[in-house]
Amino acid sequence: MKVLFIRPPHLDLQTMEPPRVGIPLGALGIAASVEKAGHNVKIFDSLLYPSDTEDKTHFGASFERIGNAVLEFRPDVIGIANLFSTQMKKALSVTEHIKSVYPAAKIVVGGPHATSRPDEFLSSGSIDMVVLAEGEVTLCDVLDYYSGGKNIDEINGIAYMKDGEICVKPPEYIQDLDSLPYPAYHMVDMEKYFSLAMQGLGSRYTDIFHNPKREITVITSRGCPYECIFCSIHPTMGYKFRYQSPEYVAGHLELLIKKYGVQLIHFEDDNLTLNQPRFESILDIIWERGLRFEWDTPNGVRADALNFRLLEKVKRSGVRELRIAVESSNTHVLNDIVKKKLDLEKIVETMKNCHKLKIPLSAFYIIGFPGETKEDIKGTLNFAFEMMKKYNVTPHLHIAIPLVGTEMYEIAKKNGYLTSEDYTEGFIQGMGRIKTEHFTPEDLREFSVQFYKKVRKIYLMRKIQNPSKLLRDVKILVRHPRSTIRIAKIAAGYTK
Repeated sequence: MKVLFIRPPHLDLQTMEPPRVGIPLGALGIAASVEKAGHNVKIFDSLLYPSDTEDKTHFGASFERIGNAVLEFRPDVIGIANLFSTQMKKALSVTEHIKSVYPAAKIVVGGPHATSRPDEFLSSGSIDMVVLAEGEVTLCDVLDYYSGGKNIDEINGIAYMKDGEICVKPPEYIQDLDSLPYPAYHMVDMEKYFSLAMQGLGSRYTDIFHNPKREITVITSRGCPYECIFCSIHPTMGYKFRYQSPEYVAGHLELLIKKYGVQLIHFEDDNLTLNQPRFESILDIIWERGLRFEWDTPNGVRADALNFRLLEKVKRSGVRELRIAVESSNTHVLNDIVKKKLDLEKIVETMKNCHKLKIPLSAFYIIGFPGETKEDIKGTLNFAFEMMKKYNVTPHLHIAIPLVGTEMYEIAKKNGYLTSEDYTEGFIQGMGRIKTEHFTPEDLREFSVQFYKKVRKIYLMRKIQNPSKLLRDVKILVRHPRSTIRIAKIAAGYTK
């Protein structure tokens, strides 16, 4: 069968962080499995056309361009990825347009929001099926069904309409990740993604401060055994930690570096370091093979999985920055409310070790959990500021957002804490959606504003003390005006 994967345009509210382009990793992974099963596959990425319309809230290809791509290929099945709840309306608009210009195609949607709320997609009338959780095996089964080779009752991990009712078949997670082919990089123009990254439109907008490189996103594991209430990964990837072998990972990295000239790898795993022997083996193998590249962990890793000996190998391997997920400095909030199961002493120990080894380190902090008090929040902000001063740990402060499919969303909804249930409207940078007896969204924003005022003072003082780095940053900002304007708007939002 002919299968076309489409990454839809994004809703760009201008108040959110700059759009991230990057490679469509999920589509590339599923496309590789579908191609391996013998199907004719193409990928259309709307985000490769960032200035296609005059609509400033629309980032990506115009509907006309998307429709033309569909009519040119005339696929039997079209796969649409919807990664974020805030992008649901854009994804639906795309499916409706496709159905109007080419009704013959079956439209299948997947992604975290579709997995948590399949009814919201199926009720639109423009979508034929939803693939739940992982798509590599399930979509191949769906294609077999559409080609007449498999009964729909034999397929797990899908949602569809049957006799006017929504039928949901729970997913079965892939246990052997080494059985999957490497992502289908050959289906896209990799140079276009590298070019956008060099312009400051890569998968991580902060890359412009590190001299943009030929960067790419990689995920080597799935699932998480922990129960953090704010995390939306469980509906999509489950609780069991599953991972690619070190040899598989090394082979993948070697392909990226030697064939595509990749210089920077973002490991987006939720638990890259969870299995310490595996992680250490990955570091050893890439060193032994002479694979030299920069890497970071922008999603954050657990600080309690990094001892000094392991961090020495991390340093040697070319790490550009480690990011750890701290969330809160209050033990009650961290382990009883958030359910992180993390030892604060080990967090501080990791910070000390990274500082000693001169490994650039940053940390995630979150404020505004249901059940948290203002005193708890102040404690976390004081901790974050002290760790920045003492160990040079760059803080990334976020306000808790009740994502669909998370326990935090259900808690907030049950207790009447949600200020809005419209999770499709995007979010204002620095503003929460939870109001409790202890705080309001306005309180949380004020905490953020005051915190970043203190942080900026430290940051500027250090830049002034190092004129060469300050000059370098200025040159980078001048070289990437689009991203500079967007970042300046975000920064301004924390001063109001």
